[in-house]
Amino acid sequence: MYPLIRVNKRIPDGSIWQARRGYLLPTIEGWTRVYGPTGTRWSNPLAGWTAQHDGLSLFHPDRPYTISCHGPVDQKRFYVDIAHRVRVEPALLEFFDLFLDVMIDPSGAVTEKDEYQLVFLPAALRDFVRASRDEVRRLIAGRDPLFDQRSAYYGLPADAAALSPATDDLDLR
Repeated sequence: MYPLIRVNKRIPDGSIWQARRGYLLPTIEGWTRVYGPTGTRWSNPLAGWTAQHDGLSLFHPDRPYTISCHGPVDQKRFYVDIAHRVRVEPALLEFFDLFLDVMIDPSGAVTEKDEYQLVFLPAALRDFVRASRDEVRRLIAGRDPLFDQRSAYYGLPADAAALSPATDDLDLR
């Protein structure tokens, strides 16, 4: 009922930094939703990890960021990758991470990380990243439903709750 789709997170040099498989859920307002149950395996060049909690990620080809909401039910957090070239195909979802991340912890505190890495990007792309970060911050401050774990974007269909995690290591070539 919910097909498994591979998710590749590439860095600007084109290499895959993370890969995982998750379940493709119904799209909401153009946002592709991917569910990863607890135990889902994330592969990366540093050996990867196994998710300790379920998570739901949102991807939109026309937005300069991706959103992940994960954690225990009463302690959900958001992780936002500033990104571009989000591509959704039947068996593959892929995007290019542009280093800068915005996080919202369970208390609602907003922080950022990895801005120092922007030095590796051309000036025009650095400007794009900062403008995208500013857009994300405006949406968060405006209490946009994209950043509300109770919104429809993060609603998990009842029959999806029983899905098994994808546990295989993925090829990063």
